[in-house]
Amino acid sequence: MKVAIDMRAWSWAGVGRYLRNVVKEMMRLDEKLRVIGIAGEKDEGEVRRYFRDEIKAGQMTIRKVDGSYYSWAEQVKLPGQLAGVEADLWHFTHFNVPLMFGRPYVVTIHDITRFIFPGQTGQGWLRQMAYELVFAKAVERARGVICVSETTRHDLNDLPINIKGEQQVIHEGVDEIFLREIDQEMRRKARMLVGSQEDYVLYVGVWMGHKNLRRSLEAFKDAAANRPRLKMAMTGRAKKGYVDVAGIVKKISLGEDKMVYLGQVADELLPALYAEAKCLLFPSLYEGFGLPVIEAMAAGCPVLTSNVSSLPEVVDGAAVLVNPERVSSIVDGLEKILSDEEYRQGLIQSGKERAKRFNWQDCARETLRIYEGVVRG
Repeated sequence: MKVAIDMRAWSWAGVGRYLRNVVKEMMRLDEKLRVIGIAGEKDEGEVRRYFRDEIKAGQMTIRKVDGSYYSWAEQVKLPGQLAGVEADLWHFTHFNVPLMFGRPYVVTIHDITRFIFPGQTGQGWLRQMAYELVFAKAVERARGVICVSETTRHDLNDLPINIKGEQQVIHEGVDEIFLREIDQEMRRKARMLVGSQEDYVLYVGVWMGHKNLRRSLEAFKDAAANRPRLKMAMTGRAKKGYVDVAGIVKKISLGEDKMVYLGQVADELLPALYAEAKCLLFPSLYEGFGLPVIEAMAAGCPVLTSNVSSLPEVVDGAAVLVNPERVSSIVDGLEKILSDEEYRQGLIQSGKERAKRFNWQDCARETLRIYEGVVRG
């Protein structure tokens, strides 16, 4: 079977991690599988390096295309670039399928965030309408629809979209790097990145509105009031149209000395960054899955997260669940973790056990079944 897989989201945090792992594992499981990686021009070199062995073995070839998402080029230029690619099936790992694309494909739906939180990056109503049209057509014309959680499947079916293809919930996995023993050298490097040996609460993710960063920061301020040495460490960075974290910190008088801005953290350092934290603070308003939650649990970091969307499904009792719309609820959750070390250690153990339930091998195996079912017709 020859499958063309859209890899234009290679550098994205969530979708990129998904496609790297599921594609690698599918080729390990099925040596007869032939993959054509559709890579954006900026990521082509990195894609080739990552799949160097598979390319050398003839299991994968790479086709370079315009890497734009949410653009005219995606609708006008990309279809022509894909015209000469011969495949039994296509897999779009995000919903951005060109409207003029007419070949059999499977699409992965990670969430429906922009239907619930439109305009997060400043687009107007016209851009939102275009988004909804592309999303709807991508799902309606797909031969198979992969949802990363039961919540995403439920939310998708609540939209006014006519879904004809087979729907399958396939959970994402945890990278092996988060499951390994973390050595002292990596812990030392994580501490160097944070810049101190003091306790810190960690946030991992982009600075978008649905991540609930204002309430998170307000809750941290309250919890840190009697803990003068406690820090808030945040990955991610400021971006036009995203949440102004520095502005919130100033407005609520949190104090810049309490904040550690980490930027984009290398994958190999993330496990130690999680493991050294007092907890992951992740009371998101909406998630289709929530990879940081299971990564943190796998690495031995207690998790505080929301009692809404996919998050209760993912953690299944192995984390502190809070009402994300109530700062007081988030504060109470933080207090439970920060003031009771025995309770915190219990969360670490239950989190590690829960994280073992998610692996990329199962994700890849179930994805191959979807491929085979669609190709057989």
